[in-house]
Amino acid sequence: MSRTSTTVAAVAAIFAIALTACGGGGGSAAPPQATTYDLQKGISSLVSQGQTGNLALSGTALVNGNPVPFTGTGTLTLAPSVAATFNNTAALSQTQTIAATITAAGQTTSLGATSVVDYYDSGNDAFLAETSHVTYDVAQSPFTYPTMVVGGSTGTLGTISNYTDSTMSVSVGTTEVTYAVTAPVDPGGPVLVKVTNLSKDPMGNVTETDVTSYTLTGSGVLTITSASAQNATITLLATVQ
Repeated sequence: MSRTSTTVAAVAAIFAIALTACGGGGGSAAPPQATTYDLQKGISSLVSQGQTGNLALSGTALVNGNPVPFTGTGTLTLAPSVAATFNNTAALSQTQTIAATITAAGQTTSLGATSVVDYYDSGNDAFLAETSHVTYDVAQSPFTYPTMVVGGSTGTLGTISNYTDSTMSVSVGTTEVTYAVTAPVDPGGPVLVKVTNLSKDPMGNVTETDVTSYTLTGSGVLTITSASAQNATITLLATVQ
């Protein structure tokens, strides 16, 4: 699920009001600060440790101009990162593989495993690029994630230039990467982080919106929970079980 639209509206930061009584009278204390979360720590942990899980798939696809609903199951394998090079510079690489079986219009099809490789700076885990056999996507400037977010935090992480291959001679557009944080249900509990990739063609027309959702704990544990994709021909939701 790429760390690559419509940004989910973020709820306000959490504040609890404590009422205290002292001496012979009552008073109200200032609200405690909202719990903060280290998103970069979570990304670094997910890059170094990886994640595996089963997937539930659903969506629609255009077939001969008609939307056809589908369901399916699959597996996600986000391997732990390994030492690598990118553009002749030391880096970390992490391979993400998804395999799935889809049922649509009464027919079931097994899809072969599809993989992409993400590259990160070996010093600070800044995102560098994502590659596959048909894409070569490079951050215009390496970007890290915020080290302190609260419920309601939003922002732009960076812009990715999209090419067909490593020669970077044929541009297919750009992708803007943003994030939004939703406050936890319980104070101090995990927050929901949504990272949105808004892809545009060279003329600036939106071609696809991808949203990856995570939970992030106060100790910096980041877990992928779902991913969605929407373009002119397909709408897909993959939920990690």
